[in-house]
Amino acid sequence: MPISIKGFHHAGVLVTDLTRACRFYEEVMGLTQLPRPNFDFNGGWFDLGNGHQLHLLCVDQMPGHHEPARNDRHLALDVADIEETEQRLREMGIEIGYGSGRAGRPQLFIRDPDGNAIELRPA
Repeated sequence: MPISIKGFHHAGVLVTDLTRACRFYEEVMGLTQLPRPNFDFNGGWFDLGNGHQLHLLCVDQMPGHHEPARNDRHLALDVADIEETEQRLREMGIEIGYGSGRAGRPQLFIRDPDGNAIELRPA
């Protein structure tokens, strides 16, 4: 049985020059920068409207993929029940990475068959 997706939250993209990227997304795209927790890597968050966000993740160069998945370009999706989702992924033999978001909310990180990172978070 597949997991149950409830909605879209954000997309993350890699950038090599955070100042330049932030200027582009603010001045060219007209996005408003959002407060961002103090993670152990540089980045910026922008409001896309309707609760959707764009997350910039700063890297030294544009590699194929980063480890862990939380520090890579990714698709973030809300799930109805994070524990049930974790159990279903385990039953399917999917490798899971773990993180925590705002207020310590749990996050699961997986990769699709091509290595694209997907963040699963409680709705």
